Amino acid sequence: MKKTLQIILLLNFFFFGLFAQNTKLTKKKKTQKTNTLAYWERNYKAEFSDCSFTNKYTPQQRLAMYPFSKATKVWAVSYKYRGIDTDEHNDLNNFPGRGLYVRDGVLDTTTLIEIKKLKTQQIAELTDLIFNTGYKTKWKVHIEEFGKCFEPRNALIFLNSEDKVIDYLEICFECKQNHSKSELFDIGILCNQKYELFSSYFKSIGVSYGTIGRNYREEDNKEWEELRKLR
Repeated sequence: MKKTLQIILLLNFFFFGLFAQNTKLTKKKKTQKTNTLAYWERNYKAEFSDCSFTNKYTPQQRLAMYPFSKATKVWAVSYKYRGIDTDEHNDLNNFPGRGLYVRDGVLDTTTLIEIKKLKTQQIAELTDLIFNTGYKTKWKVHIEEFGKCFEPRNALIFLNSEDKVIDYLEICFECKQNHSKSELFDIGILCNQKYELFSSYFKSIGVSYGTIGRNYREEDNKEWEELRKLR
């Protein structure tokens, strides 16, 4: 009887171990399957990357993040695209009245078309856009769209109490790209409607030039041709 019981117990352990091993292998295969490119392409939907507002960070927490933590003033500005600095033939960078320039911490306002000094509520809305606007759906893979070009016509300027520029963020709505001087921050998670939301924000505070809706490149080409004739 003891011998029979031992055989039954050994068989039970054998089948339990085999079942556990098969379960692990099944889970492993399932994980491997869901990590394949074919799986993502088959199951991903564009709306997974849509934007959604959250309350992840409080107003105090948002203001404690760089560059808001260092700045006492924030300006939103617009200006004409100055052209490609490395273009030796056109030398567009030498054309006057275009571009964004900060020299020794001082912002050159002579090239700016619009300047808006943000109020407290407008800064709160801006930090909400940057830090509290992310993906609507939690998904392991999200798609970001942007162009190869970078022709900025808008910027956010961060200044201290003496109006010295701490940092700035240039935005190109046409190419869907943004770049900060320090490379320490950007406009946040690039969910599908992020640039549209930023465009609407700029317009709401009174900065409309550069925020999509016109063929700025065609206007620039005409102006550059006229300037070339005068040189």
